[in-house]
Formats: sequence, structure tokens, C-alpha cells
Amino acid sequence: MPVGYHINPDEGLITVRADGQVAIDELAVLGHSLLDDTGYDRALPQLLDFRGMRPRPRGDLEVLRDFVHGEYRSQIGSNIAVVIDDHLETQHCADIFLLTCAIHEAELFADYDQALKWLMRRSFVPAATGAPGAPALAEQEDSSGKGAHGAPE
Repeated sequence: MPVGYHINPDEGLITVRADGQVAIDELAVLGHSLLDDTGYDRALPQLLDFRGMRPRPRGDLEVLRDFVHGEYRSQIGSNIAVVIDDHLETQHCADIFLLTCAIHEAELFADYDQALKWLMRRSFVPAATGAPGAPALAEQEDSSGKGAHGAPE
């Protein structure tokens, strides 16, 4: 199956997969199916795995763009990680990048593991920090190990 999704409330994740030859408008059909699914929870983070996807030339990008900018964007309430691979044509990478930018809490990745880490990190931020997915000041990374990003004393 070249396109599909899986809702896993126990793991707290929705995964969407597209692999092989896929017409771009098929992604909009898949998205409608996801949103219409009785198990869909807008609060669950989503991992859109498009590694291995090769868009068919005759797909209608406008159909997907209208769906993402309209219904999809209004029906999500969590973070979305979009993963593509190095073999995707430049134009398709640009199209996916622009669609990803249309969603406030979405990021584009070329590495699957990095996308998962990003989702996990943003999903477990304490609610007291304010906006969903916003890191708490005291929990920012400290790459130097010298406490430079710790909470003020």
C-alpha cells in the first residue's frame, strides 16, 4: 500500500506513510480519511513519513495545497514532523517544504530519528510553560555543559 495512516493512542502518535509512486492528490484523499476517522485525536502528534515517496507527475498539487491550508490546518492541535529523503526531486522538496511551513507546529526533516526525537521532546513539555510545544526556560539544552541555559538564580 503506497499511502496509509495508523492512529496509536497508546503510544500517543499518528503516523502517515507514503511510499513509491504516489499522486499528490492521493495525499489529500488520505488526509480526509484520517480526519474523518473516529479514532482521530487532534491532540496527538503526527509523523508524516514520506521517505521513498516519488510523486507522480500528473498529481494535482492545488488539491493538496487547498486541503493543507484549509481543513487539515484547522483540525490539528499538536506537533507534526515531516520526513523526506535525499532522493526526492528538488521541486517536490520545495513543495513539501512550503506545505510544511503552512502549519504552525510542523517541521521538515531529512532524518527519521531526528524527527522522532523532536516530536518526543515537544510532546513531553510541562503544561505550565504556556504554549503547546514551547520549551521551558529551565529545560533548554545546555550543549556546553556549563549551565548556560539553566534557570536564572
